[in-house]
Amino acid sequence: MATIRPECSRLVRLNRNAYSYQDIQQMNADGSTRPRRRNIFIFAVTASLILIAAISILRLNWFRVSVRKYEMSVAFNGKAPWGDVGAELDGDPAPTVLYRKIGRSYCYTAFQSPVLSSRVKESGRSLVNVEYNVFSSFGHEGRYTLRSVDGVLVADGNRVIKDVREFGGQVLLDADEPSGCP
Repeated sequence: MATIRPECSRLVRLNRNAYSYQDIQQMNADGSTRPRRRNIFIFAVTASLILIAAISILRLNWFRVSVRKYEMSVAFNGKAPWGDVGAELDGDPAPTVLYRKIGRSYCYTAFQSPVLSSRVKESGRSLVNVEYNVFSSFGHEGRYTLRSVDGVLVADGNRVIKDVREFGGQVLLDADEPSGCP
């Protein structure tokens, strides 16, 4: 087998496996003579695809808004089945309360909007259709907001359409387990 001297720049053709010094310098670590530009290109394409996949996963699951619909009972002037629901701030009028029973407990949302309260009162029904915006991140539900009451749109995702001061939660009765309202 012939040895290759560094000062030799021409191809020594003693047998089929002989390479010039320049060829040896261009060889990759695995012994292949594939050009380095091709390796760099393959690496760049692979890294780009991984980056696009990661961004897609984050973009699709990072922050979602879903809509939940319920038929809920209405209580005016803060008079709910479990007792009075006070105003959020001192000096405010008593809120209108939307509630539904879950097990022995209640999920409720109270709001203070004279226009919306009068519309619900005028309908004369004890049950109204209520929609909530439920915000989730990577499948874990977080906060929720009132979306609409009886067809009147209040908020669409993070965009507030009508300024309705709302608050709510869950009233646990008889050692019932929390259910995660809305």
